[in-house]
Amino acid sequence: MRRVLACLAVIALMCSLSEQSLSETFPHVLTFGAEPPLSFEIDGQFKPLVQLKFPLQYTDVDRRIFVDADASKRIRRLVIFQFEKVKTGANFRFVYPPRPPKQFGAHTYRFGAYIYNDAHEAAMQPTMESARTRIELERLHYRVPTVLQTARLARVADPNGQSEMIIFYCENADARYPSGKLPNADADGDLVLNPSQAQALFKRLTAVIRALSG
Repeated sequence: MRRVLACLAVIALMCSLSEQSLSETFPHVLTFGAEPPLSFEIDGQFKPLVQLKFPLQYTDVDRRIFVDADASKRIRRLVIFQFEKVKTGANFRFVYPPRPPKQFGAHTYRFGAYIYNDAHEAAMQPTMESARTRIELERLHYRVPTVLQTARLARVADPNGQSEMIIFYCENADARYPSGKLPNADADGDLVLNPSQAQALFKRLTAVIRALSG
């Protein structure tokens, strides 16, 4: 009996240490008020910034930014969550299939992996998300990359199409494209990654973001 109790005590201690270790690794918990609620954990290497809230034509945006930067505040990586909700009375719904599909947590998202010139996109659309994010990062004296390698997950977040959840995992790609020019970019200015590159980028996303629900 003593041996059994001792084994149980060891198992309980190991579980406790495992939970504590996980909590220390993923200390940031983020929850959005969707139906049902969406909740995520973010790796402690990323620093949370003040949330950005702003309207678009048909929706209200709640954008959360997490930054991994070096000592000189040069950004290495970004994690961005964007929750959009249809404005009251707006004749608009989020309707799109999760294709190409990627399983993340308990849900299937639409997945994309690409490299793009974020500075150019922000300059072309100064009231949209990229520009607002760059302005906030620069206000906080971060050195923002021109070119970002990005994995994007998106899905309709409720049965009535009233909300959308988008997750971005971005890496600084300036060293690869110092001129900011992307050869073989598509009509949107994106350099789409091949399947093996996309899968590797998605794996790095899942190493720093965990879906608790949503």
